[in-house]
Amino acid sequence: MAGRVFGQSVDEFDAWMRTIDEKNQSVQRAIAEKDAATAASDARTLQDTFKLVEGFWSKRGDAPYAVELARNAQEFAAGAVKSATQKDFEAASSQTIKIAGTCTACHRLYRPL
Repeated sequence: MAGRVFGQSVDEFDAWMRTIDEKNQSVQRAIAEKDAATAASDARTLQDTFKLVEGFWSKRGDAPYAVELARNAQEFAAGAVKSATQKDFEAASSQTIKIAGTCTACHRLYRPL
């Protein structure tokens, strides 16, 4: 089936990328506004979405560094959830900056898909 990579389409992947972009911006705004609930929720969405991205690259089988970056992003998102929940906005901000770094690193190597 054209446009599908092991059960996941490039369109699905693109939707995940849009979600990540939107939520990464939103979580940073929430942190700046010291809105712990929104920041934690957005960071959870990032964590869940990066899990999907990890699965995509794992199934594709030709991008082990992308898999590693997606795993790292999940860990950073989990850290942002924890920090936001504890209202440690400085630590949450640090975690979201690390997420953005994983995005940049991955896009340098694998974009466009």
